[in-house]
Amino acid sequence: MKVKVAVLDHGMGNMRSVAKALEAAGARPALISDPRAAGTMDALCLPGQGVFDRCTASLADGGLEVVIREWIEADRPFLGICLGMQVLFDISEEHGPSKGLGIVPGKVTRLPATVTVPHIGWNTVSAADGTRPEYYYFDHSFAVHPNDDSIVDGWCEHGDRFAARVNLGSLTAVQFHPEKSGLAGIELLRNWVSAA
Repeated sequence: MKVKVAVLDHGMGNMRSVAKALEAAGARPALISDPRAAGTMDALCLPGQGVFDRCTASLADGGLEVVIREWIEADRPFLGICLGMQVLFDISEEHGPSKGLGIVPGKVTRLPATVTVPHIGWNTVSAADGTRPEYYYFDHSFAVHPNDDSIVDGWCEHGDRFAARVNLGSLTAVQFHPEKSGLAGIELLRNWVSAA
């Protein structure tokens, strides 16, 4: 039986690409904008591209913020991608300070002006446990800094070191785009789906 993954359609991001990548990883994804539809699913994915405060407003207006909070509080499998990772944190400098969902303690800051911003393209993610680094595809101008480094299991550097992957209970969130990261991205999604 394939794992049913709700891909939250909040009007910002490449939901269809994420859904196709999840399908390639062995899941049965469905784009969902109606909060009531999430209840029949096994796992929840929040992708995103765009502006931080617009995303949080869209989630609140569409009733999806409540779904996300209840899902994570129930310790059910959750995956945040790019902006879908950032909005989980307390606050962002983008158009800000802008208040996030506050589910994960920490802040989102602009990448330093000493490097090319936005950070677009392939970069190394070094695993916190020292296993072999992987290359993933990034496209962002802001980066996450959790209050607790112990939840970070992947770090990246682009002018500054930032959290590229975090795990907190059943919550997984990544700054990169697994749906654009070839075999490494599909493998990450496959591992997440198989653990759901």
